Amino acid sequence: MTGGKVEALLAGTPLFADADGDELRRLAARAGTVRLAAGALLFSRGDPGNRLYVLASGLVRVGAVSPDGREATYGLIRPGQVFGEIAVLDGGPRTADATAVQASELAVIERADLMAFLARRPAHATRLLAILCDRVRAADRLLEDLFFLTAPSRLAKQLILLGDAVGEGTGEDGGDVTIRMSQQQLADQVGVSRELVNKLLAKWERAGLVGLWRGQITIRDAEALDALTGAD
Repeated sequence: MTGGKVEALLAGTPLFADADGDELRRLAARAGTVRLAAGALLFSRGDPGNRLYVLASGLVRVGAVSPDGREATYGLIRPGQVFGEIAVLDGGPRTADATAVQASELAVIERADLMAFLARRPAHATRLLAILCDRVRAADRLLEDLFFLTAPSRLAKQLILLGDAVGEGTGEDGGDVTIRMSQQQLADQVGVSRELVNKLLAKWERAGLVGLWRGQITIRDAEALDALTGAD
C-alpha cells in the first residue's frame, strides 16, 4: 500500500477518525504493510506484542490451539478493524494466534508510534479502550454460547455471523449468501469436530437451509437458521 492508501485506511477506522491530518500522515509514513496468503500465521500466542494491525483487505481469525490440537476462535477481523491492542497497551506477550482466513493485506503501526500518538491525543486513547471493551464483551458472549447453546445452535449462529461478515450474494435474486470456507475452518471456529459439522450441514442441506459445494457453504434460508440459534 502507498502512504496515501494507508492514511485513508487509518482515517476510516473508529480509532483514528477525526485525527489531525498531519498526525495521520506521520503515522502513515511510519507504518509498514504486510501481505498474507490464506492460512498464513501473522503472530502466535506468546509472541512480543509490539505492533498494532489494521486490516485493509481479507479476513483474519484470532484464536488459540490447545496442546491436543483443538482450535478455538475468539473473533474474525474484517477490513477497517484494528487488532492486537491488548499486548500493545500493556507491553506483554500476545494472548492469542492470528491467522489469515483469506489472502489479506494489513497496515502495521509500531507500539512506540502508537503510544506517542495517544499521548498527544488522549481522546483517541479512550477510543482504543472502547475497542478493547468490545473485545471483552465479545469474549463474554462466546463464553455464554459455549455454556448455554448446543452445538447445532452455535453452528447456525456462526453461519449467520459469517454470512453478514464475508458472505457473497448469490442465486438468481441475490437472496442466497455464499461463504467461501471449508468445513474444517468452520468447525475450528465453532469448537466442534469437522465430522459433526459435516453431519449437521448435510442434514440442513436436505431440509433446504443450506447448499454445499467444494470449499463453500450457501445459506438458502437464513430465517430458518436463525430459529435454530434459539434467538427470539
